[in-house]
Amino acid sequence: MKKTADAFRKQMDQMIQMLKDDISAKRYEAGHYLPSEKVLAARFGLSNNSVRKGLETLVEEGWIEKIPRVGNRVKYRKPPVTLILTCNPNSVRDVHLEPLLTEFQNRHPSIAVKIRKIEGNPGFADVPSDVLLLNEYQFQTMVERGRAGILEPLRGKPETLPFLTERFIYGGHLAAQPVVFGPVVLCYNKRHFRECGLPEPNGSWRWSDLIDHAERLTAFGHFGFSFHLPSLNRWPIFLLQSGEAFRWTNGRIADFRGTPLMEGIRLCKEIIRNRNVFPFYWSDSNQEINQMFWDGKLSMILTSYLGLNEWRNTSLDYDVSPIPFIHEPRTMAIAIAAAVDGRSEHPEEARLLVAYLSSPDAQQSIRQRTVGVPALQGLEDAAGDGALKLPSRHSLYREMMFSFRSHRDLNIPVTMISVLIKELKAYWADMITEDELWERLHRQLTD
Repeated sequence: MKKTADAFRKQMDQMIQMLKDDISAKRYEAGHYLPSEKVLAARFGLSNNSVRKGLETLVEEGWIEKIPRVGNRVKYRKPPVTLILTCNPNSVRDVHLEPLLTEFQNRHPSIAVKIRKIEGNPGFADVPSDVLLLNEYQFQTMVERGRAGILEPLRGKPETLPFLTERFIYGGHLAAQPVVFGPVVLCYNKRHFRECGLPEPNGSWRWSDLIDHAERLTAFGHFGFSFHLPSLNRWPIFLLQSGEAFRWTNGRIADFRGTPLMEGIRLCKEIIRNRNVFPFYWSDSNQEINQMFWDGKLSMILTSYLGLNEWRNTSLDYDVSPIPFIHEPRTMAIAIAAAVDGRSEHPEEARLLVAYLSSPDAQQSIRQRTVGVPALQGLEDAAGDGALKLPSRHSLYREMMFSFRSHRDLNIPVTMISVLIKELKAYWADMITEDELWERLHRQLTD
């Protein structure tokens, strides 16, 4: 029976692992040569071409070096090192990090990796790291506070989605290699819509459509719509959908009263204060909103593809749709990238880890194990392993890419966003008027 490509690949992987074991056990000493390709082909029952591919893998991973017209020489191994990878807890989930690090360490036995989880910005950790996982907001904060200089310049990959690469440029160089991303979408309970006899959300929805459907769902005994208002990836969407950004005059925020920008701010207020649409629930996090959705209390929420990784084992009948819009479709896309800390004592090994996280093999693993979208083009629709439940409309992000925006599109330094949301919350609570909102921001925000 003719062997399949998978069978050949499995046999070649076995050859690669056995040669690694032989080198680790010093059956092949550093500086010595491996047997010829012909001998290896006979030993492992492979073609010369398959053996050659396997040897190329060992070269890429630093086990051997190819000496032209001579053979494949075992390289001298460096002493074992331990890398520190610093990131937020959510990044461990969103990249499905532990299995990736296990595979990396299988490929590089002399390199161990420890994960250091912190709640704040990894780029401002007190202790230097070797590798950082950063989202775009964290990266931009480093840029604005003069901290991005600690990141070592990287070589970009042409196969990475261009809009992701552009988000992590500093000083004309790529400072962090994109790994995974996910847009913010409308997530809805399909059973609730069936029970109410309502059509499911679609890309043509405006916010008036959501309000109408949410009121009907609430009248049927559900809570129509909600999201965690303070989230940095939720409320800015209403401002971004206005089609305008903040303007500056003499280093201060220009008057935005009577502009589409104010229209977006006002719409958000209208929605969150409508008790027939939005329940009076003080959520502390996106996770609490998700829990209300899982419990069947909420019919629609805003969430991101990365946030959906928490739902890996849910049996809930749900799906996703583009976010309703004001004038034109716009949403936020959250991206995570890997960076080398320039203060690392092991920069070569740190670069190897960053290169691996953005490699086709790691990106394929991310595609199979997470709801997020890998950064490399061509792998977005790679088949999963069947163990991960994806919403049936997961691939709609491909048609949404034109609508992806980030905090920088607001034309306000991200370090000032905490001031902005503080005043917006006061306005949404009717504690200040539109005039007072403008006056307070004009006084506090300087370029």
